[in-house]
Amino acid sequence: MLRRSAAGSLRVLLVGVAAAVSVAACGGGGGDHAEQRPPGPGASANEFNVTITDASIDSDNHPSVRFFLTDSHGDALPISGVRIRFLIAALEHDGSEYRDYITTVQTSPTTNVAATQASFEDVSKGTVEDLGGGLFRYTFALTLPDGFDAGASHRIGIFADTTILGVAYVSNAIFDFVPAGAAVPEVHNPVLTEKCNACHDPLEAHGGFRRDVRLCIICHSSAITDFSTGTTTPQIDPDTGRNIGFRELIHKIHRGKELPSVQAGIPYQIIGFMQSVADFSDVEFPQDIRNCEKCHEGAPHSDWHKTRPSRQACGSCHDDVNFASGEHHGGGPQPSDNSCSSCHLAEADHEFDISVEGAHTIPTLSEQAPGVQAEILSVTSQETGSSTVAPGEHPVVTFRLTTNAGDALAPASLNALNLTLSGPTADYYIQDYNNDGALTPGDPTSPWTPGAETFKQESPIADAQDAGSGTFIYTFKTGLPRNATGTYAVGIEGYRCVTIQGASQRKGGTNCSGRLDPNRNGQEDPGEVFNEIRDAIPNQVFYFAVTDPMPVPRRTVVTTEQCGACHGVFSKDFSVHGGLRNSTVYCPLCHNPSFDTLSRQLPPIGETATTTPIDFKVLVHKIHRGENLTMPYILYGFLPPALFPNQTEAPMDVRAIVFPGDLRDCEACHQPATYVLDPGHGVVGPGVHGPTTRQFIREERTKTVVAESMAPAVVAVCTSCHDDADPVSGVNHPAGPQPPDSCATCHGVGHPLSVERLHFPPLTPDARITRPN
Repeated sequence: MLRRSAAGSLRVLLVGVAAAVSVAACGGGGGDHAEQRPPGPGASANEFNVTITDASIDSDNHPSVRFFLTDSHGDALPISGVRIRFLIAALEHDGSEYRDYITTVQTSPTTNVAATQASFEDVSKGTVEDLGGGLFRYTFALTLPDGFDAGASHRIGIFADTTILGVAYVSNAIFDFVPAGAAVPEVHNPVLTEKCNACHDPLEAHGGFRRDVRLCIICHSSAITDFSTGTTTPQIDPDTGRNIGFRELIHKIHRGKELPSVQAGIPYQIIGFMQSVADFSDVEFPQDIRNCEKCHEGAPHSDWHKTRPSRQACGSCHDDVNFASGEHHGGGPQPSDNSCSSCHLAEADHEFDISVEGAHTIPTLSEQAPGVQAEILSVTSQETGSSTVAPGEHPVVTFRLTTNAGDALAPASLNALNLTLSGPTADYYIQDYNNDGALTPGDPTSPWTPGAETFKQESPIADAQDAGSGTFIYTFKTGLPRNATGTYAVGIEGYRCVTIQGASQRKGGTNCSGRLDPNRNGQEDPGEVFNEIRDAIPNQVFYFAVTDPMPVPRRTVVTTEQCGACHGVFSKDFSVHGGLRNSTVYCPLCHNPSFDTLSRQLPPIGETATTTPIDFKVLVHKIHRGENLTMPYILYGFLPPALFPNQTEAPMDVRAIVFPGDLRDCEACHQPATYVLDPGHGVVGPGVHGPTTRQFIREERTKTVVAESMAPAVVAVCTSCHDDADPVSGVNHPAGPQPPDSCATCHGVGHPLSVERLHFPPLTPDARITRPN
């Protein structure tokens, strides 16, 4: 996720609001051949599409462009009621940037600085001809300067919007051509819009009207050219003096909070329309920022960050480097970009060298890391040896540990190794593991609630029996509850500390093994670095029958691969819980409906506090809803057990998180049809619990629960996003108060107000770009 401060700050580009971008045409210039209307892209696509068919420059140096306006079936649309804006730019001879012919002077009312910036031409400025059948010709009011380079690659862009039956639609189109009539020799496409939309879903900017990166780069050049004189000036924000060229702007936005300048206390802000302040100082890229290929992949020029490094591109992220003086630059002063690639080669000879590839090596992805692979081979009963572990019996887990190369590892060679027991799979929930007739809430790994029964976790490091060839056997000290039913699960987590030569990372208050560094009393030393990583196990989960005839796995709602679209590889590109947990199959074993923040909240002694539920189906919705929540949702950070019982709370309100996609697109995260209300299945299936909230009183070393409540499962899921509504009481619910088990009556599959109709329908990756707002 992307984050910002809880105080809130405006943002541009980062939060996607659904709309549409048409498929752009590309071809040569000139010609008056007859066009055929493009076919409709499909029923789920945009009802409003702009498609450019041709462009040319007339004898008076006026550009003109022909384009279709069509609906999703390819039928013609009228131009009345459509707002259309036009851009035109020429590509620099080095192919690095477009230079917009249309400019405007923006003067800051605050600084009184005037800056020339790229602009556009509204359809009302030029001449429109209706050629019939949805085809139109627009002739610009703009006159290109005498002697313009007719042999250069030019790009025309259109962004347009209209409202059809009360729904707002947006469409973008671009067209590359050579005015002299030759084939287009070169275009500049540094990033694919589809790569942006893996997270932004869809990308949008400037009120939602710009959706295609190919359009963005027409205006967002680093400099403005006066074509009548040939002089260029930097394109800046006149309020801040910051360059708004694409390569600098986008890098800085995505590095956000990690920018050296921001960490030094200088916010990264751009002043926009009507003096609106866009502050990106708290933006956090949802994976390791060194993963350049996350964005730079697949486009014709996506490797230019390696083959054509520049001071502007590199200095946008590394903004503490002064290339003029050489400060923070090992190569000394650099007056130009000419020698960048002589030191910073594209490909690495060695990890962490000064090549572009080597300098961006992510330590957790280093080839030096041997890897740790775990496989749970079986779970049997200690008492009977059967693969069915009956109620009251002890699970015996046979597992294997190896490196990525298949070399056997012993449990004692790992710095952390845990087996987690949870059940039943209908919906993991608190169980009477100690068979005393009471259910003890909390985190069993916490010193505050060591006897908790929300799940059970044991380490096999000391007691696992070596069965040879990297295979080990561990018997749980915890037996299954005598009233256990259904299917249970055992998951495995762990890591090994590995030294990575050449890596240098900031070190926090704990070392790699997780032990508190006594020299810092739990405080971070921002100047200290280390070269160790946690080489983490990819979590595995094994299901075994208790009373079921055969094991029944938990329902699959989301997948780790879907999370990876934004977060990359868990425990490599992005880490939670110190890198120990990295699978959506494993997370619910602990984050079940009975799990809350009881073990981590530390109100003053004697005070009564209310916990936050951290059931997976609530937690993940709320985290991704983030800044759009109307009520606080407070989570509490890990507090080292060595500080027990005198820890202090480490709260975080998830409203500081910015989700860059469109929250209505359930299938961006969900498996198909797993978010619908289908009676008897999913969240309305049998045995599914709602999340639990507790009130407790904190004493010196204990916490006493005085009350607890459970929300209905369906209500909890829906209100985890729509947190200003309560359908049970009727608050902000159009139908008024409703019984908690009646949600599917109106919102069930096939109903007019069904979940799948109120949210976006399943869409292909291309259709995600072309959908309406």
